[in-house]
Amino acid sequence: MAAIIGPDISRGGRQAYGFIPGGEPDADTGPESAGTGAREPLTLIVCTRNRLSQLRACLACVLELRCRVPWQLVVVDNNSTDDTWQYLLSLNAGPGMTLECVRESRPGLSHARNLGIRHARGEVVAFTDDDCYPTASYLDDVLSVLSGGAIAYCGGRVVLHDLGDLPVSTRTATAAEQFPPRSFIAPGAICGANMAFRRELLQTVGRFDVRRGAGTAIGSAEDTDYLFRASWAGFAGLYSPGPTVRHHHGRRSSEDQACIEAAYARGRGAYYAKYLREPATRMVMLRNWYWRTTVRGAAGRERLRHELRGAALFLQAPRA
Repeated sequence: MAAIIGPDISRGGRQAYGFIPGGEPDADTGPESAGTGAREPLTLIVCTRNRLSQLRACLACVLELRCRVPWQLVVVDNNSTDDTWQYLLSLNAGPGMTLECVRESRPGLSHARNLGIRHARGEVVAFTDDDCYPTASYLDDVLSVLSGGAIAYCGGRVVLHDLGDLPVSTRTATAAEQFPPRSFIAPGAICGANMAFRRELLQTVGRFDVRRGAGTAIGSAEDTDYLFRASWAGFAGLYSPGPTVRHHHGRRSSEDQACIEAAYARGRGAYYAKYLREPATRMVMLRNWYWRTTVRGAAGRERLRHELRGAALFLQAPRA
C-alpha cells in the first residue's frame, strides 16, 4: 500500500553559494532528511491534477519500472477534484521501490513540484509528467548520466507516444548537449517532462518559482527558470538522448496548438523579463531574446505579443 502523506512542511536545504539570479529562497524547499536516516539513491516525482485517465496509464508504466538500486516514487496530487486521491490510495509499490503519495492544496505545478521535492529522499531526483511513459531502462539511464559527479542536472528525450498527436512538447535530438556553468538555457533545451537533479543542487537552488508553470496565468517555463538558476549557481548540466519518455499529450487540433504555443510564448516572455531585471544576467537575456525573436509575418508578431504578455504578467505578479 502507498504511504499517504499530508502536506506537512519539512525543513531543510541551505543557502546558495555564488550568484543565483532570481532565486526563490525558502527554508522549506530542500529534500527532507528521513528520520531513520534511510535514503534511496533515486526518487522519481510525478505531479497530477484532475487527469485520472492519463495518470492511470502513466503509473501503470512507472510501477513496472525496475532499477539497479532501490528507488522511491513520489506522486503529488495537486488538489484534484476527481477520483485521483482514491485511486492513489489503492496503489501498491513494486519490487525494489517505495511509494509515497502526497497532497498539495495550492494549485499550480510549481507548488506540486516543491512538495514532491520536500518528500524526496533520493540523492538523484527526477521528474516526469502524468501523461508520459518512461522507457524500461529510464531509471538506470538517469543514474548513468548523473553518476560521475561532474554533471548536476540532466534532461533526456521526450518523444511522441501517438504519432497522431501534434509534434509539440517534445525533445527528440539524438546528440548530447552540454551546459557549462553560467550558460544560457534556451526554453525547451531540457523538458520538464524529463529532467533530473542531484540532491546538492536542489538544496542549493531552492524551490520552483510558483508564479509560473501550469496552473498559473503565465502557464509554463517553471522548468527553464529552474534550470537557468541552477546553471548560474555554478552547476553543469547535460542533455542526453539516453533517458527517454514517450509523451501521450493528446493535442491534435489547431486550437490545441494555438493554446500550447501561446502558453510557451508567455513562459518565454516571463523568463526573459525576470532576468532582464538582474544586472548580472541582463545582457545575456537581452541578447538571446533579440536573436531568438522574429516579427516577420503574422505568426512571428503573434508569438512576440504573447511573450510581451508573459513579461507583463510576471512583472505584475506578487512575489511568492
